[in-house]
Amino acid sequence: MHFENQQQALQMLKEYGRSEALFFTDDSILIEEKTKQPFMTISAVVETLQMTIHAAHKHDDIIAIHGIVSEKASDYEIVPVKTFLSTTNNIIQSSVLKAYHWLNWDMNSRYCGRCSTRLQATFDSVEKKCSNCSLSIFPKVSPAVMVLIYRDKEILLARSAHFRPGMYSAVAGFIELGETAEMAAVREVKEELGIQIKDISYFGTQTWPFPDSFMIAFKAKYDSGELQIDKNEIEDARWFNKADLPVLPPSASISRSLIESVISTW
Repeated sequence: MHFENQQQALQMLKEYGRSEALFFTDDSILIEEKTKQPFMTISAVVETLQMTIHAAHKHDDIIAIHGIVSEKASDYEIVPVKTFLSTTNNIIQSSVLKAYHWLNWDMNSRYCGRCSTRLQATFDSVEKKCSNCSLSIFPKVSPAVMVLIYRDKEILLARSAHFRPGMYSAVAGFIELGETAEMAAVREVKEELGIQIKDISYFGTQTWPFPDSFMIAFKAKYDSGELQIDKNEIEDARWFNKADLPVLPPSASISRSLIESVISTW
């Protein structure tokens, strides 16, 4: 829930003072300097760093807190969430992804989409319910597909303008109304790269809250056509073999796992 002031936040969290939580500020996460762990006692962090709390949420056994840190202490580090995800194990990754997703959604869903009334969240519920028209609102999840295309011992990777320099990844895009994930995979490849694919096989899924994607990953074999890049969607695309791979996505992302699952068999 989003707090109107610090007093309201502290009062709500009073009974959880000795509990551990995940602490976020903007697009970064707070971790202990020595252990590099993100779960820390609420009272210790709030008091030591004079943290101004903007929002907090409890789901199952995870407490997520978002705010501003006014004091810097040598015992703590502030690390970009994406960077941290690449350095930790799957269990902590899952908790961080869930917490960050909820906090992002909370920040971007302050008002009812039907009647514009300001929404009130509950600390231990994912639902927001409009007090005026009774509309129930739940965290937004946007399904998207990712496709790694291969032929012989080559994979087709693409890059968007917002990628860091030199990085390429599998092609991805959102599922449109009325589509199956497989239909979306074929369409995205055709629209962005101008080629046809076949032998589509499911690889796996991942929640990726940047901002609210649910990624469904596939492998597919190149079928036909010449590369015709849609410059409105991607900056570049090319075939790579194992010896000349570009900078790849972070290890925490499903795109990296997808790529490695193919090149590891060569």
